[in-house]
Amino acid sequence: MTIYTISVQNQRGANTNYAIFMEPPQFSGGQQPWMNVWFTQFVPDQGSFEVQTELDFYAWTGTTPESPMPGVVVNPGMSMFAQPGTETEPGSTFDMAVIQNFPTIKPTSSTAIPGAFEIDTGTDFMVPNNNYLVGLAKPNNRGQLFPVASVAPFNNEKIQVTPKMKFFITESQQVPGEIVDYSAVSRDGATIDFSSGEGKGKSFALVVQGSDGGFTVTYDQLE
Repeated sequence: MTIYTISVQNQRGANTNYAIFMEPPQFSGGQQPWMNVWFTQFVPDQGSFEVQTELDFYAWTGTTPESPMPGVVVNPGMSMFAQPGTETEPGSTFDMAVIQNFPTIKPTSSTAIPGAFEIDTGTDFMVPNNNYLVGLAKPNNRGQLFPVASVAPFNNEKIQVTPKMKFFITESQQVPGEIVDYSAVSRDGATIDFSSGEGKGKSFALVVQGSDGGFTVTYDQLE
């Protein structure tokens, strides 16, 4: 399996904290997806760190302490490894249920479309649902699973979740699991896209933050 590496260098002239995000996958159903902080890293001036990740995706469900919006930190939930579908094999599918107010997922017969995994809901939610979330989680550099994107589902939905190997890095004081403003992150941060454009077919990205605070991104293919 391909290992994707993002190397980040701090050349801005001061110590800083970075937050790493993953592009929210495509969710069927039309709900607004929420992007979460994947993980964070302190880097001193002239220091660097690396992010390594693979095509390892996890179905996730959890809750929020209040209506989802930027600044809200999601509560820990439940994750299970998910295999996206191919042209010949359907992707992993999970039934989501709420048991004593705790959201759960369990595998069921695979029916997800190519490139996606599927999460099916029952009739567990009050309407509107502002508490229970489903989405995508990824293991970080420490092997900890954190949600990277989620939606508040409706009852009786079959949600196709199609991940994309696209990432963002910004200066940030946020914490893992915190919901963020997608437009601000995509506007102000570095964009690393292994799924299209210059980064397609590559497995290494060098991200440099310069003295003006801006980011440059270059790609290469590691053997």
